[in-house]
Amino acid sequence: MTTAHPWKLVAPWYRWQRQISEGVATSPRGTRPVFQKFDKPDFVEGFLKDPQRSLRFKEEVDRIFNVQLVAAPLLTGGVFAGKSTSFYAPKLDPHQPAKPQRASLVPTGIRKIFLETHRRYYLVVCELHCDMPGFPTASASEVCQAGFVVRRRVMKVPNAARKEALALLKEIVDLQAQVAELDETAPLKPRAAQKRREKIEKMKADGTFGPERVKVLEQIVAKKKELQKWKDDNGVVTIHEGWVPGPFDKIGQWQLVEETPRELTETTFPLYPLFADPTAPQHDAKGKTLYFGVLPTSTFETDARGEARFDDRMLYEVRCFVRRHDPKCPRKVDAPDCCGELVWSEPTESYRLASQSDLQGTSNRPITIQVPDLGELSAQAASLPFGTFSPMRFSQPQSLKPIISGNALSGGAMGAQAVCFFAIPLITLVALFVLNIFLPILVFMFGLWFLLVFKFCIPPSLQIDAALDAELTAIPPDINLDLELEASVATGLNTKLKVELSTGIANTMGLDAGEVSTQFDGYANTPLAGLHKGMAPGGFKDTDPVPRPEKIFGPDLVAQLEFEPRVTVEVKVS
Repeated sequence: MTTAHPWKLVAPWYRWQRQISEGVATSPRGTRPVFQKFDKPDFVEGFLKDPQRSLRFKEEVDRIFNVQLVAAPLLTGGVFAGKSTSFYAPKLDPHQPAKPQRASLVPTGIRKIFLETHRRYYLVVCELHCDMPGFPTASASEVCQAGFVVRRRVMKVPNAARKEALALLKEIVDLQAQVAELDETAPLKPRAAQKRREKIEKMKADGTFGPERVKVLEQIVAKKKELQKWKDDNGVVTIHEGWVPGPFDKIGQWQLVEETPRELTETTFPLYPLFADPTAPQHDAKGKTLYFGVLPTSTFETDARGEARFDDRMLYEVRCFVRRHDPKCPRKVDAPDCCGELVWSEPTESYRLASQSDLQGTSNRPITIQVPDLGELSAQAASLPFGTFSPMRFSQPQSLKPIISGNALSGGAMGAQAVCFFAIPLITLVALFVLNIFLPILVFMFGLWFLLVFKFCIPPSLQIDAALDAELTAIPPDINLDLELEASVATGLNTKLKVELSTGIANTMGLDAGEVSTQFDGYANTPLAGLHKGMAPGGFKDTDPVPRPEKIFGPDLVAQLEFEPRVTVEVKVS
């Protein structure tokens, strides 16, 4: 027979102290379920053996960043008058000159959850206790159902009020960017980060760092008060939504739900009890009632209009629940076996899903595509029977035939039904050729020069010679400090940068070096140096005679893999 004492569904005991230290809770009773991160598909098996062994969340990787775009400052006076200092200059209007902007990342504090395609996996973990003196562990035998729901919070804003809100949000992001620079949390390349660190240390030494940071924080508070007033004045409300299934399979919708409903109407995900390994005396689940469940990052569910249940735009949170078995009902195999009381946890931290094309995420799962050797293909084509090496079959109700005149496409014709067979190496070669044709067109047409940083070849087409690298090292990341430098090393360094960049890009992209060089006439040293450093091989010491491609190229799959520190002492609860 169960007692009448209430239950509490909280964080696992080894996360209590952390949440108290971070101000999330004042005691274990107020803690919330946690996310634990893994990098292996068989992560559940490892968790069962050692619950605490999970990957550490890193602030520079596992948080959402806002993008701050500000108009690029212009140099004044001298030979560089009117020349842009940024290389993010998309051409929004073909009839108007590009408007260069400086792009930077501003941390938001929102948790980022990567996808399974990014080789990251997550568990939701919680623990059940009796809410009575001593905070004893509740018995799992009294639970007849355990699970969790994924919720989202949506702000309903009148269309007429959106413009004012966007202006306020931009001001807040700009101020947060200043704090991120002072706190050194905005991501930068190592060399720029070192110069920023030196600048901050100088500010601390002369006593200007503290007052400057306090001033910016006060401005953020004032802007947030303005935002709250805007919210109140315009009747903006935040709606708490849960996913409710419909009458048709895999089709549902987000609907308004209670925070802690007495009855379940939402789609739920299962929580599983974690049993201690009897052969491991120090197992983290020994004497505890722990539950865990796999956090979903994608499903096949959509609403009636085909919108996916989860996307990378909304903020989500998880609430865990357990159902207390009603002693008046006989036990059954299926869960739930009665209509007993539901006990809800506090909501987890809010999170947003990473996009499919997230750079950090996609780098976790590198792919090697072996481009065929043309000489080998030629030999095989001469020796193998015709048709036996074209496994891909295309059945065409109408065949589309291009008409080639000379080296140009002059038209096309629609032919009769045809079945064609292609070899995979042929498709690979054509796809790579098309990419190499259209990448420079995309970059030139829209001014997206930074895209070139995402392509490099081994051996590299762009190299920094020792003399030029030494000069580039002297360039500070701060534009205010850069104005003097631009005047002092104007002609020589600018010419060297233009030659290096135009030659390297021309060689890489198969373009005319003179035509490329004209694209850089309107830029000063700072943006040229930034693009030059980004495209050239990095990661080697200045004392190295030559770069070592085998050590510096490609993603480092273990750089972000650090495990959570182990906790052995449990917080005492009165």
